[in-house]
Amino acid sequence: MVGNFGYSTNEIKNQLKEYMNTQPQSFFQVAQDDFGKIRGFFGVIFSDPNTVRMFGPYATDIENEWEEISETFYKKILEKYKLQKGLKLRVAFTKKNKLLKRFYEARGFQKYNAERTMVLKRHEWQRKRSEINDSGNGSVKIRPYRDTDSPDLLNIHPKDAYFSAHYIAQNLNDLHSLVMAVLDDRVVGYVYYEDFKDDEFTDICFLNVLPSARNKKIGTKLAKKAIEDSFKKSEIKKIEISVRVDNTAAFRLYQRLGFKETVTYLAYELKL
Repeated sequence: MVGNFGYSTNEIKNQLKEYMNTQPQSFFQVAQDDFGKIRGFFGVIFSDPNTVRMFGPYATDIENEWEEISETFYKKILEKYKLQKGLKLRVAFTKKNKLLKRFYEARGFQKYNAERTMVLKRHEWQRKRSEINDSGNGSVKIRPYRDTDSPDLLNIHPKDAYFSAHYIAQNLNDLHSLVMAVLDDRVVGYVYYEDFKDDEFTDICFLNVLPSARNKKIGTKLAKKAIEDSFKKSEIKKIEISVRVDNTAAFRLYQRLGFKETVTYLAYELKL
């Protein structure tokens, strides 16, 4: 399994259409056999001017054919972007995906992150919500993102994240939500989440709080807001979130909220 795509055919189609409409530099290619059957797929989009996110390669499960198709795809990507110095190529896939791990490591990619995916189902939240205590600081306000929040978002957002702060702010719509936490008239945290309605789930992509504002239940308030907003939509049956394997505090928070660990994703990058 490769990171950053939905699960169903319809959801992947919707994502591809969105990327091609909103990312003019996006680049997608397919491999077809002599009979016109698609045997593989590879795509890239820019998550910021210096970072290319790679999707795949997806290919048939015949290993020798997979290697051939994947190598052809990869050479085309390198040819397209080889003159852009300082560019980072990034890709994510599950820990079990040995083919991709071997493929990218052989081409000089280095692992820069590993994340555990956790899932919360609607019925589990209905049972758990009454147990959640988020009353740590009554003066914290949770509100939607405003354009004037851009400097604060840039300051709080991790610099090595898969999506840049600029990418998040520029791609907000009915399916992409960004909510801010404000304490004493200062933005101290945010949560960003995306709905995948055809696949009936919401992905909480990022939740971050300034170090100086931690231990005040702000993370709990933000997570609860994202959960409540998502489950108000009848199509959403579950919520997913990814947590760095070394972030034990966040892992425990989501466990308290009812999330359960499912799979681990590895993130690799190559600097050109």
